[in-house]
Amino acid sequence: MSVVLGVRHAEVENPEGVVYGCLAGFHLSVAGREHAERVGALLASAPVAAVYASPLDRAQETARALADPHGLDVLPDERLIEWVAVEAWQGRPWKDLLASEEYRRVTGDPIRNAPRNPLDRVGERITEWANEAEAAHPKGMVLGVSHEAPLVAAYLWGRRGDFTTYKSVNIPHLSSVRLLPGPPELVDPLDALHGC
Repeated sequence: MSVVLGVRHAEVENPEGVVYGCLAGFHLSVAGREHAERVGALLASAPVAAVYASPLDRAQETARALADPHGLDVLPDERLIEWVAVEAWQGRPWKDLLASEEYRRVTGDPIRNAPRNPLDRVGERITEWANEAEAAHPKGMVLGVSHEAPLVAAYLWGRRGDFTTYKSVNIPHLSSVRLLPGPPELVDPLDALHGC
């Protein structure tokens, strides 16, 4: 049985502090690239069988840093893409959005108040990806580079958690959720090696 990890991308260059969501052109910062390469080097001896990633620049760049030490190609998968509750939020400054009633309403119940893209469906699609990735790579470690909200969604989905608490779960850059074997657990990617 393989270990399937959802890994949050590294730090992004975002000097304006905007909500980048699914917008193109948001790349890793210099520090983010260095940290991703460092984690890739630390995972070089791990039995990584495959590296998947969201198609967004920041995830692809992180995944490349994790895949290179293993000579693997990055496999893009749309199911790992960022959660965007409200498209109009993209490009707005975070400080303005955090102060808005709309943000508090949607994030207070990200299923009922995000009907076009409810967060539980995001958790379901990440879990579906993990199951397929595990079936395709039954031995070793499979990495899926994604974004914080989808990984929190998968964590809550797999634990049958309360989605109204989703803002209380924090997944820092380059941290991960062990999706399989379940139930999902927040783990350091290096600590997950013990399960392989």
